[in-house]
Amino acid sequence: MVFEDRAGSPLLACLRPGFRHCFCLLARPCGWIVCDPLKSEIRLEAIAPYEEGELLAHYRSLGAIALAGDCKSNPDGVSLCAPLTCVSLVKRLVGLRAPGVWTPYQLYRALLRHGFAAAARPTVAVIDKGPI
Repeated sequence: MVFEDRAGSPLLACLRPGFRHCFCLLARPCGWIVCDPLKSEIRLEAIAPYEEGELLAHYRSLGAIALAGDCKSNPDGVSLCAPLTCVSLVKRLVGLRAPGVWTPYQLYRALLRHGFAAAARPTVAVIDKGPI
């Protein structure tokens, strides 16, 4: 799970700095899948099987804030009736049922409560290592 500032919309200025957008990376046997839910599209990108340390160094250099944890395969009661935002999509990908979580910072706090680990320095998340 990666949290960052993203310039793009004046509406994002009301969100907490450092938590204006979120996206995630999924580890797969063939490499990594980046899922970046944007305003106009959901960007899915397969990237090479980099070593985790290389990815960590990359996101550190960009100033990102991140958590590492495992997703749940079929979470009970995940609401499908919610606006499609970066937060709602990431919640679905990690299997987090948190109906009151709407902003990236609220998601960050909820993930900490659900066992995701905060890094002392910004890192990238390894969310799921299941088959593609």
